[in-house]
Amino acid sequence: MRKISALIGIAALVVCLPMLVVAGDFHNGASLVCSDCHTMHYSQQHGYNSDGTGFFTALGGGPHHYLLRNEVNELCLTCHDGSSFAPDVYGANSNSYVRQAGALNKVGDGHEATGHTLNSTAEAPGSNPAWSTAEGLECTNCHYPHGSASYRNVAADQGNYAGLGRTYSMITYASGTQDLTKDVFQTAAGPMSVHYAYNNVQFNEPDETKSAYANWCKGCHTDFHGLKGGLEVGGATGEEWLRHPNADANIGAMGGGHSALATFTAKTNKVHVMSASGVIGAADNSPSCMSCHKAHGNQNSFGLIFMAGTGTVTEQGDDGTAMRSTCKQCHRQGG
Repeated sequence: MRKISALIGIAALVVCLPMLVVAGDFHNGASLVCSDCHTMHYSQQHGYNSDGTGFFTALGGGPHHYLLRNEVNELCLTCHDGSSFAPDVYGANSNSYVRQAGALNKVGDGHEATGHTLNSTAEAPGSNPAWSTAEGLECTNCHYPHGSASYRNVAADQGNYAGLGRTYSMITYASGTQDLTKDVFQTAAGPMSVHYAYNNVQFNEPDETKSAYANWCKGCHTDFHGLKGGLEVGGATGEEWLRHPNADANIGAMGGGHSALATFTAKTNKVHVMSASGVIGAADNSPSCMSCHKAHGNQNSFGLIFMAGTGTVTEQGDDGTAMRSTCKQCHRQGG
């Protein structure tokens, strides 16, 4: 039986008490109640109506730690795979919108190279010190099941349990009304087609020297990240990068044979970038992790977004068919 962090067990016992957890805009209030995920005696055989009817989450393979109805990933996928009432985060999308985060895969499903792999015990790429989990990657390594003030309930600096000791950063967000002091702007909290769709999410840049999103990813993928001065050979000039920048590098600012803002703005379909002004196509646009990768993954290796800039946008990109389409969103080298 895989174990999850002990703090989940503590939260399971107190989640029904007010003010102990600051929830985001889902897994909040009546949108998720204790008994959806927990069972007191692991013996439930009928619903909560007086005649025994009514929906309840089935039990599986238990009993489990912290009174959970199933192992963590299987429990999460009860609602988050193939359903219309919750975001479908695994495999093909059963809903009608293009998911901003894309899709997870699982060990054994044949798609382990396409993004974050549930149940994987492999070392996280770029982790320093090396990080992996004997229990296998679980949804709760990245998300707080009982809510947080961070964007989409991702793990933040609140107890630091989800990353099993890793350091995460808060990702702030505004919903419905743009607020350039927040890291993310989503056009509204619901319905899901508005909340989770690719074209209804925008990334701001409150601090033009760093990316809160990238700093969050750094919680596991340590060596992929850092400020400009520590990532290139040529000191402060940025001439010879050792790793692709994820902040502090506006598109086209270097000039010469590097990225070109005109190349990016000419695209009809654009990858996500950060903007301090909130204007996509402005000189302050900066790439970050989400510019090239889907957070969960997609059908491309490494969850890369093959966005040529034309055609219909999908979770794989659009008319783009190879990694060069990703690069040429911003770079003009090569025919």
